[in-house]
Amino acid sequence: MVSKIDQKIKATLKSLSANNFEAKFAENGKAAKKMILNMIPNNAIIGVGDSATVRQICVLDELEGRGTKVINPFTRELTTNKSKSALRQEVKRKIFTSDVFIVSTNAVTLDGKLVNIDGVGNRVASMIFGPKKVIVVTGKNKIVKDVNEALYRIKNVIAPYHAKTKKIPTPCAVTGKCGDCNAARRICNVIAIIEKKPLWTEITVIIVDDDLGLSWDETWPSKRINRIKSNYDKVTWVFA
Repeated sequence: MVSKIDQKIKATLKSLSANNFEAKFAENGKAAKKMILNMIPNNAIIGVGDSATVRQICVLDELEGRGTKVINPFTRELTTNKSKSALRQEVKRKIFTSDVFIVSTNAVTLDGKLVNIDGVGNRVASMIFGPKKVIVVTGKNKIVKDVNEALYRIKNVIAPYHAKTKKIPTPCAVTGKCGDCNAARRICNVIAIIEKKPLWTEITVIIVDDDLGLSWDETWPSKRINRIKSNYDKVTWVFA
């Protein structure tokens, strides 16, 4: 199987391993889901970060179906009802004591770094410390050359489209580019670059040989970009 892996994926997996992450390859989302299910004991408590990628592979439904407790503050029920805002924040804090945290990453570099930008910071905080184990599942479309390319793409591709789709009132949602705004609901407040595995947190990174979540290079064919956008839109909704 190793010989069939795209060279960019292969190089990234090698770099992740060198940076002390457990690095795994999945041929598709179905294989990634099976891999995750096999890694998690039935009696574990699972925390979830807001992630289109995680929703796309449908692993949460499988976990709940087998009776595993899932702490997910990003369900439609909790995110589309303003009256449940306080409850949602309370649920978010419970994730820090979960056994396993399942999330994606905004970008993974060829030299094996995880790069993320958050508005609140709960997602990146849980990736670093709190849950005993973190499982990061990411599509091949999120592989970038280096940290500079990662930050450019997050700020000028991912964040503007994310804000526009979720109807978040930021300038980038209108212009499509980062202006380093001071908007009240700015979504780029916290930058986290995980260069190597944090000392007390186990992190497994699963790279899927498919486009998942929200990320693309602006030079890619429009057909591929539009497919990424369409698949993202199917599992994303406006938060209250």
